[in-house]
Amino acid sequence: MNIKICITSHHSFSNQTFPIIVPSLISSGIESKNIFFIEGGHTSRSIDITDNINYIKTNHNSIEYTGLIDIAEYSMESDYWIMLHDTCRVGKNFKSLIQNIPHGSDKVALKRWPSMSIGAYKYTYLKKQCDRLMNIKNTDYSREKIQYWKQWGIYNEDYMLWKEHTTDCALYNEHLELSDKFIVVDEQPWYYSKIKRRIEYYPQLDLYKNKANWQPKEWMEIDV
Repeated sequence: MNIKICITSHHSFSNQTFPIIVPSLISSGIESKNIFFIEGGHTSRSIDITDNINYIKTNHNSIEYTGLIDIAEYSMESDYWIMLHDTCRVGKNFKSLIQNIPHGSDKVALKRWPSMSIGAYKYTYLKKQCDRLMNIKNTDYSREKIQYWKQWGIYNEDYMLWKEHTTDCALYNEHLELSDKFIVVDEQPWYYSKIKRRIEYYPQLDLYKNKANWQPKEWMEIDV
């Protein structure tokens, strides 16, 4: 089974996030050729392969769905795609844990709603849902429009996982203790930023999420 990693990012902060998430994936055993770092916010689309890592600059900023939209729109094939935010990092057990996809599942969530859209997506499922994804493709880069989509994402979280009902959504590694929970960990900040963030640990995929927006607010953070 071929599983590729899709990391959604933006050009305004990828210089801070890439050096953290990508080395952690490689340290967990993920092959460089299966890592796709998809950076939104550009005027045109281009692909650069350096050290076997696929670095895609794309011509839209669709928040966490930027990568999934590119996969569906440009027919980027794999058996499954793992969608990660660029503000994640993973531990040494990540590669083995993502292999545990329940047989035949179209989508597998990190946890029950809300799951931040993090999970595994079958390629054929994303292609079938291409129109649904294209409906949320955003090419307006104004801060007001980006804020609109961030707010939209609060109430439509897991738009392609739990909020899409044509097929069932499975869960990752339900057999593990704390498989549907997370732990807030005390750790030094990863980024040079004044934005208040917290770090959540998800044992079901040995995954850490550096999070600024852990509760709804009038203005959601859109920078690192």
